[in-house]
Amino acid sequence: MSGDSVQVRFVVAPFLPEHQPALGVSTLIGVLKRSGISSDVSYLNVQFMRQIGWELYYYLSYATPPEILAGEMAFLPASPDLLLGEMVFAPALWGDAASNWEEYADRLTPLLEVKQHTSGATAGGARREQALHWGRARELIRALREDSPRIVKQWAQEILKGNPRVIGFTSTFQQSVASLALAKELRRLRPREELTLIMGGANCEADMGKALSDNFPFMDHVVSGEGEGVILELVKSVLEGKGGRPQPRYVAAPQIEDMDSLPMPDFDHYFAAIKDMPMAKRANLTAESSRGCWWGAKAHCTFCGLNGSGLAYRSKDAGRFVQELRTLAGRYGFNFFMMADNILDLKYIKSVFPALIEQGDEITMFYETKSNLRKEQLELMVAGGVTELQPGIESLSTPILELMDKGTTRLQNIQLIKWCEEFDINVNWNILFGFPGETPQEYEEMAQLMPSLVHLPPPGGCGRIRMDRFAPYWKTPEKYKLKNVRQKWAYDYVYAALPAEERRRIAYYFDYDLDGDIDPSVYLQDTLKRTEEWRDGYSRGVTLELKTGTGVAAYVLDTRGGVSRETVVTPEEVQVLKALDSIQSPRAVLSKVNETREGAPLPEADFDAMLARFLERQWVIREGARHLSLVLDRTERQRIIDLKMAAQLGKLDWARLGATPATSPGPARAAASSH
Repeated sequence: MSGDSVQVRFVVAPFLPEHQPALGVSTLIGVLKRSGISSDVSYLNVQFMRQIGWELYYYLSYATPPEILAGEMAFLPASPDLLLGEMVFAPALWGDAASNWEEYADRLTPLLEVKQHTSGATAGGARREQALHWGRARELIRALREDSPRIVKQWAQEILKGNPRVIGFTSTFQQSVASLALAKELRRLRPREELTLIMGGANCEADMGKALSDNFPFMDHVVSGEGEGVILELVKSVLEGKGGRPQPRYVAAPQIEDMDSLPMPDFDHYFAAIKDMPMAKRANLTAESSRGCWWGAKAHCTFCGLNGSGLAYRSKDAGRFVQELRTLAGRYGFNFFMMADNILDLKYIKSVFPALIEQGDEITMFYETKSNLRKEQLELMVAGGVTELQPGIESLSTPILELMDKGTTRLQNIQLIKWCEEFDINVNWNILFGFPGETPQEYEEMAQLMPSLVHLPPPGGCGRIRMDRFAPYWKTPEKYKLKNVRQKWAYDYVYAALPAEERRRIAYYFDYDLDGDIDPSVYLQDTLKRTEEWRDGYSRGVTLELKTGTGVAAYVLDTRGGVSRETVVTPEEVQVLKALDSIQSPRAVLSKVNETREGAPLPEADFDAMLARFLERQWVIREGARHLSLVLDRTERQRIIDLKMAAQLGKLDWARLGATPATSPGPARAAASSH
């Protein structure tokens, strides 16, 4: 944080994850800079992590300790809704009216003990280890809570250095209570005539923001939605002295329709904050190429609470976005971007990624997308720098995916997981359960399927769905037979000094009752056990793959089930396995094989017998009339290498791929979006 005179100071409070800059305030800095208004960012989350150590900060940020972020956490609540980080600063906000820590901590104790699901686990061994871990953390957190008023007072003195006229707080995840406590102390120190306090971020959307505005009058403005459209007007009204606080206190910001009108984010203050820390060598950049969700605009996933202000999808010009990635990577010396998009703009596959391939950029990135990608699409994405993907795979059951309105199937999910393994790309996915209308039979079928999949990337964990504000489950609970919707219990401790209805208005996470609700532990046991076995097998390098070589008969190596088997395969069998690399009907596969076959066509009876053998060996799985090979061909990675080499040598015919590498925007457009 700069000590020089500054007009606007943004505050990033705990407990935002510390490994990357805050994108929202970094963009707001650019908006103000274009109008000649100086601003900076105080990364209190980084400062606090430095003070308490990364392990405790991580624990508080995610509310579950690192060692149980795997399959063993299957029945733990999703971590953010415990609000453990918010509880730390409750005494600084409420004083003596803060709720009792010991009562809250007692309620957490059974949740933060590992529950055993695998038959190989020792009787309570891991549980005892976890209880000790929580026991130690519990005392450390209690001490932090007691010290929080002093910490906030110290922060307030630092924030006021340089006499900023406006302080802007960003609140996403567990940042509200620390921000409110600090704002309350700042107001005690400076009157409204000398200092304006503004709060925005995901926790301020719609009625949540109205509730914050209604209940915390020391905050001058609470902004709901995309703040780039209102920040300049709010700040100018203060700096130009237009007669006190403009109304209303609650500000509903309009959506940014032209994404190219946004400036590039300014991360200077983040990298200054971490410059002498170990994570300065492993931090990553963040960026956004779009806002909204094009799938959600068609069919909103039933449990998704993102995009509370609207699902309308908007994306940046492909050339402008490529330029932004290159500029940020060059400026800060990091090449990995954590994309903030809810979903990838599919047009980028044939514009952005070809441009990055052609120029040989070393930029890499994480993206969220849908799982129904084609292999040639994934190939361009990987060649263009996507190294990590979150494709919204939440189940291996088509009926359950239909309950989610996912628009995908079991085979599509498995197909993409397989291709990610072949292309050596990290794929992040989980299994969710507890959907209204799901049947135990679907989990029994998943458990039966999993032993055949242990050579593919496993789910990161299993967890029960949450009810989040703005999700269809929350908007129309009666449609899904959900009853007694109420704020998550943790809000009653964090905001104990407010009436229950106000706590409900502030809440993002909710509890509910389900008609005919069956405890998932009754029917999830086999699925959880198989998930752990899958994770274990994959970590040991279990494989099912096609092996070929010059002068050597092709064979399939299968090490699933604890036994290594090598099965020689004929050229026809190789053809069929390769044809089934993507989901196909048997007749389509036979037709494809016979199109390229020399001599007499492969008899249908021979093909059917071959397919039956593949199914029996679990080399191929099916759903209805659709079949998919599970056999990996690790030479597919060579496709990525060949594509990149041909593109960089100028020998790739992009038109043949239906692609056009994006070009940089013209000088006028580039100047408009720069800072």
